[in-house]
Amino acid sequence: MLSALIFYSFLFVALVVAPALSILAVLLFLDHGRRFWQRAGLVIESTGATIAQAPGVPGLRKRFPRTAGFLERRLDTQDPWGLRATGAGIGILVGLWFFLGVWQDVAARDPLTILDIRLHNAVPLFRSSGVTGLMVALTALGSATVLSLLSSGVALLALARNRSRLAATFVLAVLGTGIVSSTLKMLFGYARPIDGMVPALEASFPSGHMLSGTVVYGLLAALLLRSPLRRGLRVLGVTLLLLVIVGIGISRLYLGVHWPSDILGSLALALIILASLIFFQHYSPPVRWIDTFRLPLSPRAASISGCAILIVALGAATVLGARTQIVAKDRAPATRPLDIATLRSALPPDVARWSEDLVGGRMEPISLVIVGSEKELLSAFTLAGWTRADLPTPLRLVEEGLAALADRADPAGPATPAFLADRPQDITFERPDAGVPSIRRRHHARVWRTDYCLAPACRTVWVATASHDVGMGLSKTFHIPTHHIDPALDAERAIIVGDLTRVGAIQEGIVAVSAPVRGMNAAGDRFRTDGRAVVLVFPSRLDERRN
Repeated sequence: MLSALIFYSFLFVALVVAPALSILAVLLFLDHGRRFWQRAGLVIESTGATIAQAPGVPGLRKRFPRTAGFLERRLDTQDPWGLRATGAGIGILVGLWFFLGVWQDVAARDPLTILDIRLHNAVPLFRSSGVTGLMVALTALGSATVLSLLSSGVALLALARNRSRLAATFVLAVLGTGIVSSTLKMLFGYARPIDGMVPALEASFPSGHMLSGTVVYGLLAALLLRSPLRRGLRVLGVTLLLLVIVGIGISRLYLGVHWPSDILGSLALALIILASLIFFQHYSPPVRWIDTFRLPLSPRAASISGCAILIVALGAATVLGARTQIVAKDRAPATRPLDIATLRSALPPDVARWSEDLVGGRMEPISLVIVGSEKELLSAFTLAGWTRADLPTPLRLVEEGLAALADRADPAGPATPAFLADRPQDITFERPDAGVPSIRRRHHARVWRTDYCLAPACRTVWVATASHDVGMGLSKTFHIPTHHIDPALDAERAIIVGDLTRVGAIQEGIVAVSAPVRGMNAAGDRFRTDGRAVVLVFPSRLDERRN
């Protein structure tokens, strides 16, 4: 579906492109060599001269001399506490505002926490063995061991060139981010997700990997921006460092050990620390106990030692990645028993009735209640001519997008996630319209596993929504290309019931989900339904019919 391609593209932009560009913009603003500040100073000075000659301004300067003098000093390019300090102060204030906003949303359980849970629960949609290996390697690059070695190596190389202020900047980066991260973890004490793929014991907020990695690799990117290397090499190096920073954050989400708000809060803290360290690095007055520091080694020995430590840092990242133990945590099986009489009469009260989008907008109501094992579920839908949707890997999404643009069939195209009680669908089944081999028109069943099972054999109880894509157009809510659904949800429910009973499912009853409703889903499509769900039970060993 094109809507799935657009959804995952927006997600990629939000998680990868936007953070990378934001970090680059901050680095360019805070530390882009003397040319940036010289040009900014010329613009500011000319603008200030124009403002100073405006009517009424001389009178204000005489009336408020201290304020006018303070503002002039803040824009002075020659004053060490002038324009550079103003830029660093702006960065610190923006980072502080961003951090307090994230912390307030988390503490007050604002909508950000809904995104936290739903994005975390959607991560398994993207997991594969190859991607897991890459994410383990990226998270190793953000470990305290690797970053400490990396900063030590850079500091030794800087000291070999008598750049003690630069060496102190990298040492302060590692020590400062470690202290800030540990202190805030103890102060807030937010719990980590319980289904992480790697061991993690300390509190969740903020992410130490993300905080330290952003600051250290950000400082390296700032160094490259000011280096005498050719422009192409600088662009390549800075791009790789930005991708490493973003990759560390994504790896922590992928491995399930942090909430998205942990990553956002860490980026805000990193902005504060980066602004402070870059200002410190370029603070022109001498800091005696730092600027006069010298190693009791020759420059050659210091350079060799620094290079050796950098090589050890890369080796440590490789070893840590190889030794990382992946903990497979499958969802607990359904253990809450129901008898068939109870299931025929009503849904359990704690089972959600409506599916929702990523931000909590209401989508379609539950239309089906299905009893059987996952194997029986897959066998029944397959026998009935339905196909299980593929996972949204990047290559698969591109293939789906090309099929949508060319109006071709794609029987297993990845589906946009919908959420029931904050969890995305466990399985999506699809079937093209009869005689219409196009991805633009297809039937959908999104299926969720519940915590209930049917006694006495404790067979899993599933719930599902039904929808029928009938064309493409702009969403009335978000004004982006999407699929439009047939408003007759009950007709789609009848199609699925007919297909499944044809291959052996038994209709055991109909339960009320909601009052009859004519409404509009979060995408802006109108629908109507009688508010009921059909209860289907698969006979045991249904999969044997395939043989």
